[in-house]
Amino acid sequence: MEYRDTSPYSEPYTPGPTTPNFDATADNIATPVSINSGSFISAPYTHTFHIPTNLTQVAVDADQQLKRFQQDLLVLTCMNENESLHWRPSWFKKKPISEKFWTLHNPPNVVTERIPHKSGGRQYFTRRMREADDSPPFYIQSWDHWERHCARYGIPQDFLSEQQIELMRLGLPRDEGGKICAPPVHPLYPEPQPLGQGRYILDPSIYATHLPRKFQSVNYNASTTSEREVVVVHSDGTLKVEPLEKLFIHTSQWTHFDGYGGYQLDEPRAVDNTAPKTQGSGRRWSYLPWTREQSESCKPLRIDLRPLAKRLENDATGRT
Repeated sequence: MEYRDTSPYSEPYTPGPTTPNFDATADNIATPVSINSGSFISAPYTHTFHIPTNLTQVAVDADQQLKRFQQDLLVLTCMNENESLHWRPSWFKKKPISEKFWTLHNPPNVVTERIPHKSGGRQYFTRRMREADDSPPFYIQSWDHWERHCARYGIPQDFLSEQQIELMRLGLPRDEGGKICAPPVHPLYPEPQPLGQGRYILDPSIYATHLPRKFQSVNYNASTTSEREVVVVHSDGTLKVEPLEKLFIHTSQWTHFDGYGGYQLDEPRAVDNTAPKTQGSGRRWSYLPWTREQSESCKPLRIDLRPLAKRLENDATGRT
């Protein structure tokens, strides 16, 4: 199933006619004025991650930990509100909560916005602070409700705080004029399972349309099953090319969702190598890698030609 076009109920009824022109500094990113009084004032909480003030994207890029935190925020906020996700960033609480999916919601002082998208591309979203003339929040309507939601799903209470929104918006794709622009259409990156909660096979029909070029030469149409290869998404996000036949020897491959956010085993079923369990375009996809491991596994293949060049140089000069 492709992207479900559910409207972001927390967005304003009358958005501005054009996207604001943001300067590339954190001071100027959060241009919408958040409400300073009433029921939507920010609740007190402990900060999950220290975010320095007066940041620029250059400074964020130079700090690997801060950059990863920003990437996590960008991945999560590119989804619409009320989406169900399985993947959880490392700074969310783990087991037993991590064994079930969770629902993405905004705190009551945050609004969902669409961002531009190219023709044929996916619709992505972002977040900003709520303004006085925005419509009331549709899902999480009070701070008490937000605290209960966070406790239920193991979400830090400062998730999507004003500091995190500023950091996230600093990393949004922008054109030369500084305006938010459409993210890349290709490649796309698949949502992993929760860490330690299994792996899955990607449907070969989407290798060319979704994945980086290095995965488009996978031999999944071999005449014999023993020679067929598929791309497997591991729970740390890593994408690996693996022999199809070996995947059905491992019992974890026969683990799947039970329809209630958990998992069940069906290993007693007969193994049919011609009908492996796969997931495809209906999985959650992002224009950014979900994890550092996924980013590393998707880097283009590089061939170091320096040893060959050195040998040719030695041959030319008669040296060994």
